[in-house]
Amino acid sequence: MIEIAANSSHHMRGAQEYLRILRRRKWAIWIPVAAAMMISTFLYMQAQPHYVAEVVIALDVRRVQVLPADAVVSPLPQDSPVLRTELDVISSRTMADRVIDILEHTGYQPADIAPPLVETSRDKIERWIGDGWRTLVEEPAPDPAEPQSDAAEGPTRRDMIDRLLDNVQVSNDGRSYTIFISYTSGDPEFSAAVANAFGEAYLSYQASVQSEATRQASEWLGAKLDDLRQRLETSEAAAERFRRDAGLIESDGQTLETQRINALNIELVQARSSRADAEARLETAKALSQSEGGLDNFAQVLGSATIQALRAEQAKVERGLSELQDTGAVKSSQLPSLKSQLESLKQQIAGEVQRVLKSLDNELDVARRKENALQAAFQEAEADLTKTSNARVQLNQLEREATADRTIYETYLNRYKQTIEQEGYAVREARMVSKAEPPSMPASPKLVPYAGLGLLAGLGLGFGLALLRESLDDRVRSPDDLEKMIGLPVIDLVPRIRRVKRPAAVSAFVVDQPRSAFSEAIRALRSTLQLAPATRRAQVLMFTSVHPGEGKTSLAVSLARSAARTGLKAIVVDADLRKPAIAAQFGTPAALPVPDVSGAAQSLEDAIQVDPRSQAHFIAPASFGDSLDCVLGGAYLREALPKLRKRYDLIILDTAPASTSTDAAQLGALADAVILVVRWGRTNTEAVATTVRQLAFRGIPVSGVILNGVPPGRQSRYESGFLPQWPPEIDQPRPPDVRGQGIGLVKEA
Repeated sequence: MIEIAANSSHHMRGAQEYLRILRRRKWAIWIPVAAAMMISTFLYMQAQPHYVAEVVIALDVRRVQVLPADAVVSPLPQDSPVLRTELDVISSRTMADRVIDILEHTGYQPADIAPPLVETSRDKIERWIGDGWRTLVEEPAPDPAEPQSDAAEGPTRRDMIDRLLDNVQVSNDGRSYTIFISYTSGDPEFSAAVANAFGEAYLSYQASVQSEATRQASEWLGAKLDDLRQRLETSEAAAERFRRDAGLIESDGQTLETQRINALNIELVQARSSRADAEARLETAKALSQSEGGLDNFAQVLGSATIQALRAEQAKVERGLSELQDTGAVKSSQLPSLKSQLESLKQQIAGEVQRVLKSLDNELDVARRKENALQAAFQEAEADLTKTSNARVQLNQLEREATADRTIYETYLNRYKQTIEQEGYAVREARMVSKAEPPSMPASPKLVPYAGLGLLAGLGLGFGLALLRESLDDRVRSPDDLEKMIGLPVIDLVPRIRRVKRPAAVSAFVVDQPRSAFSEAIRALRSTLQLAPATRRAQVLMFTSVHPGEGKTSLAVSLARSAARTGLKAIVVDADLRKPAIAAQFGTPAALPVPDVSGAAQSLEDAIQVDPRSQAHFIAPASFGDSLDCVLGGAYLREALPKLRKRYDLIILDTAPASTSTDAAQLGALADAVILVVRWGRTNTEAVATTVRQLAFRGIPVSGVILNGVPPGRQSRYESGFLPQWPPEIDQPRPPDVRGQGIGLVKEA
């Protein structure tokens, strides 16, 4: 948690530092922003207006089914790759060529479709550069009198296609089957005409694809049918010829051999039945013939007309004989005759019965012979059928080939008829949902993009320039960075006072405006000097700076006045005899030169002056020119300081800047603490470090640094209180905020 808090604090300090840099370098940012905005405004005003017209086409997921047959061209699958392909088709050169035909048909000229380009400022510059380069390499300029190329006479077909494709945009939202075709042009009427032409070209393209596919399919099917018809005729003729040659002629679906075998089989069955019947009759007759009169009731016997006539005559004779016998005429002359007739009739009947038996035997023999003949014929037919089995297999193969050819032919014939019926009817799989209308407002240029681009470019350039200047600027702008650089604490941040015309007015703030931020900073400085370990017991403070004009004199006088107003005895000694400024700060003339007060007490008393506004004392000798070494080499300050220590609680020595003379190094040994005043945003950090090193080399350690002239808002004294940054080697707790309290400096005994 501690690490996270430390990282957050570090990032916050980094962000605040960037904000301070941006505030400090605001003009480096706003000037590029203003320049970029002016350039973007100029470009916006010079830009040619462009109008965008859009036509909306939707791929139809529903299909109008007029004919029951399937179409030659299958419907478009409704998926993303197919939709992407349709977008590419619309934005193709072939489609642009169709659009040119439509535009020319509606009355547009090639110059309207691809007008000559307007020469912009950039084109002029490039032309000037090109002319200059042509002059350098001694290339002759084109002669206006010479005939120009065809490109100069007018735009070619390729130029028109390129112009259309450069300005058309075909898109889809990725969530529907809707295609958006937009065209950008400087003429709103022309942009709408081109967008509509693209839509019409795409719809006619779909219809032409189906019509062309149907026509090509019908032509191909017609040619294929001729080939299939010839193949079918050839295969059927081969099968018929082989059937005829092999004797495999059929009737009622059966070959002659099969019909013959079937007929012979039927006759053979009948012959066998007749033979069996004859055998049965003959056997029955033979069995009945063994007994007397057994054949009388035999069917063949009973069915014989001769036998029936003989039997009728026998019955008549027997009846006549019986009548004679019944009358008793035994000796009648008719009786022998009747008996003889009866015997003759019986013999005739017996002979007829034998003939019946003989006929049955003959019938049996005939039946057997017929059966044997039919059996032989059947076997012969079976042998013939066996011989033609191989021919039958070949015939079946030929018939199957002919059947397959007929099936294919009929399939192609049906498809050909369906295709012929579909010719002239094309179903478009897209419809124009919305036609393009001439736009009333230009789509570009828009002020917001130009302004936004100019603002972003200006801000980017300004931020880069500000950071570059900040990286190249080594002036003191951060107390933390200064402390890390020189290893000394920054004991106070003194705010800058604006609108001050005279230097004396700065030190007068602690008197005139005691509630001001400057007065508060002086009181905080007094408290810090009281509490800081390096200056806690310091009675003599020496104020110096790196360069002139950093405000050390104003701070010394302001500190003396602030201490005097709290009841302390404070005195400021002007030790910068080359350019003394203490008298000007107090608003009084300078005293006599230093040699006249070279050590006598009376002379020292005469040199001390009193500030009537704060009761602070000061010594302000007149300028002594180049004889300061004599004064400092004498006993003036060395003898005067012990006397001043007994009389004053706080003694402030205002010396010359360390970079302009060695006065600070010579007077530093007489002071208890040396305070280095650095001007915020003016003094270089490296110069401060060099001054500190030079003073330390001469045995004069600097106790602390005061940052003077801090811009308002750079330090948050009123919001969070300002406490000095203690050096890391001082292991003491930070004292409480005692701003406004008295210094309470302790005199040395």
